Amino acid sequence: MTEIVENRLNEIRAKFASFVDPDDKWKFILDLARSHNGMDASLKDEKFIIVGCAATMYLVPKRENGNFHFEMEVDGGSTNPLISRGLGVLALKVYNDLSPAEILSVDPKFFQDVGLNVGLSPSRSNGFASLVKQIRLYAQVALLQDKMKQV
Repeated sequence: MTEIVENRLNEIRAKFASFVDPDDKWKFILDLARSHNGMDASLKDEKFIIVGCAATMYLVPKRENGNFHFEMEVDGGSTNPLISRGLGVLALKVYNDLSPAEILSVDPKFFQDVGLNVGLSPSRSNGFASLVKQIRLYAQVALLQDKMKQV
């Protein structure tokens, strides 16, 4: 695990450890959602929808100089998308602008270890797991493509 990844994870660990009241975690997640600028509407395409989210979440990967940058947005439909959006922003805080190997070095269990799953509805928990799985899948495919270029 690189120093960049370790620093990001330690920052999130410290933030979650600082919460005194369980509601502080959700206030933080909602603040992340409100601070997110979203993405250009022209990027919204069915192929970028994360299957399994309570709301419609788009995750658009861009790879530059070997690293991934993800654009993310959530449309609510019949649900309140703020929590889903905040969870997406939290994932981007970990994974954005990392190489495929760095992305894969982060154990998805990290989010459970900091207590993110406590109090999370099953549908949001499944949606977040699907988001992380998709990010990791993009990284795995990129690594395979890179290996194929070397052959």
